[in-house]
Amino acid sequence: MEKLKTYYLKTYNLLPAPIYGLLSAIVGIGGDIIGIALFPGYNLNYMISALGAGPGAIYFNIGTILSGIFALLFYLYMIKAIGNEKNDPKLQRVGHFFAINSCIFFSLVGVFPTSTNMILFYLHGTCALISWLSAIIYLSIFSSLIFKNKVIPEFFGYLALITAGTIIVFLLTWIPIIEWIMALGVTVWITLPSIYMLYHKI
Repeated sequence: MEKLKTYYLKTYNLLPAPIYGLLSAIVGIGGDIIGIALFPGYNLNYMISALGAGPGAIYFNIGTILSGIFALLFYLYMIKAIGNEKNDPKLQRVGHFFAINSCIFFSLVGVFPTSTNMILFYLHGTCALISWLSAIIYLSIFSSLIFKNKVIPEFFGYLALITAGTIIVFLLTWIPIIEWIMALGVTVWITLPSIYMLYHKI
């Protein structure tokens, strides 16, 4: 077990951790673009999940799975960077839990794509809902930690709150174009802190 942990840490440390945030955004967007390109007649009147059952489903679903995994690897680092064990360790642990939870269930959205099969359909919807609700919580906590510890500019704290807000609006409206705005917001949220932390070697 100890050897496995050592191997994992060596593999994880091959790249600067903020790069995983960029990889999450790139792979996720890449899967979306390919899925749209292979889906005749797709437009913003469709929910994003429709791509998971379209002609390019394999690309969209793999992109979703990998995006969630890369986001998880980034958040494991980010929560330590913006947190402080001597300042709200309980809040940091809760943020850590919900960030991991959100990423895992986001990846499972790709494992259980939307389908006419009712079991898959409900599994997909449940995973997506848990991921979104968890995201609202961890984004709010990350925002609080950023404001308190100021490891990165307060701008990112506000960005986290705005991103959480887009998720809430989508859950209240269930409108496809709002879902795309939400997805774009999450992509911007994970990309900008990654770039900042890479540039400033945080």
